[in-house]
Amino acid sequence: MRSALERFAGRLCRQDVLSDTIPVLNDLLRMQVVSRLAQVGRPELYKSGVWDSNMSEHQIDPPSNSQLPDLVGFAPEPVTTRYDAPAVRIQKTIFEKAVELDASDIHIEPRSAATCVRYRVNGLMKEGLEIPRWMHENLVARIKILAKLNISERRVPQDGHISSDRPDGPDIRVSVLPSRCGEKVVLRLLRHNRAIRSIPELGLPANAEDALRALIHRPQGIVLVVGPTGSGKTSTLYAMVHEISREPLNIVTIEDPVEYEFERITQVQVHEKAGLTFATALRAILRQDPDVILVGEIRDGETAKIAFQASMTGHLVLTTLHTTDSVSAVSRLVELGVPRDLIASGMAAVIAQRLIRVNCPACSEPDFPRPIYLKRLGIAEGQPGRLVRSAGCPGCDFTGIRGRRGVYEVLEVNKDIRSALLDGSESEIRHALKTNGVRTLTEQAMEYVLAGTISVGEAYRTCYFGGASDD
Repeated sequence: MRSALERFAGRLCRQDVLSDTIPVLNDLLRMQVVSRLAQVGRPELYKSGVWDSNMSEHQIDPPSNSQLPDLVGFAPEPVTTRYDAPAVRIQKTIFEKAVELDASDIHIEPRSAATCVRYRVNGLMKEGLEIPRWMHENLVARIKILAKLNISERRVPQDGHISSDRPDGPDIRVSVLPSRCGEKVVLRLLRHNRAIRSIPELGLPANAEDALRALIHRPQGIVLVVGPTGSGKTSTLYAMVHEISREPLNIVTIEDPVEYEFERITQVQVHEKAGLTFATALRAILRQDPDVILVGEIRDGETAKIAFQASMTGHLVLTTLHTTDSVSAVSRLVELGVPRDLIASGMAAVIAQRLIRVNCPACSEPDFPRPIYLKRLGIAEGQPGRLVRSAGCPGCDFTGIRGRRGVYEVLEVNKDIRSALLDGSESEIRHALKTNGVRTLTEQAMEYVLAGTISVGEAYRTCYFGGASDD
């Protein structure tokens, strides 16, 4: 009976008469044939109750009480729908694994023989699935459909967004990039339901925490949080907002995208295609009587100038910038066209930060790094037993890492530093920091190395800036 039905369906498809034949059948027989076609292994003829475009466009729901399986003498099989397609199953598996690992990014990388999936966990790339090469285009097309991208365009990069269908699920930012072996897809997971940390939970030193609390209660000025992508800048900004969220203040944010949902403040999502840029939104917000403005990122000179001008007119501005440390933030602002006198007058503080990977204590062992690393970090040689690294064990999933912690360099602008910002060189600004007792990221990383908290390699990777801090 199975083969007979398959031959019947195949003949109808080859002769293109299915759309003419089905209406002639009575309702019961029509529903039975549709149900059986899905059950006997021809799901391509039936997709979730809707015929393909070359057949009928009528909605047809498979009957739950079909008598056709009983007539042929065997039990009904589960109906296969378009949601059971291999590309869909693989996509769901990839997303579910990312949530399980608490990954920040998913990388789908085409190679000559196969497609590799990798996850960024605690800042490290972790190997995942290996998918057959012939499945790559179907998987990319599936992700493009979810992100509402052009599936036929494979020559230029595309960016999109996938909204979660669950309240507790992550939204996903999608980037597609053409490469030699095909399109590479990188997905950033944005967890809106993640709890906002308080300032004590950031793990700042006591003096830095006190300085941060004092800064957030200032009536005006601009506080810059600087560091590379993935260093926790947004978490720090929202910890500051959380500190003052219950005070009688009008707090407005401009973000791209909105990473944390906060009920007691006004959050604005940038929409560049519609003309809502950081600069445009910031101008509009200044007419909304704000007390505190959070700007997700300073990307251009126009936004930077408006932000500094706002900080001079009775507003507290919190924002981020991509630079290596606090002093280099000044150089970056000058490159963006912000006048030195405006920087010196409007800046309240710069917070540079990094996330360092902590050694797993269960598998730590003595470390013998190359002398050049010790020299560049300013660590004296000949300290056996104090330098350790983690080799990996089942407790840390063989990564050698037991979580991450923040390292913070807090530059609070005072009279001496403001004078250096106004007309001093970069070396003079660094000297002013040292005179005022500001502990640099490199110095703090050295202390963590000697305490056995992190390895020499981790300190060199995250907190060495080519000797810039040694001036």
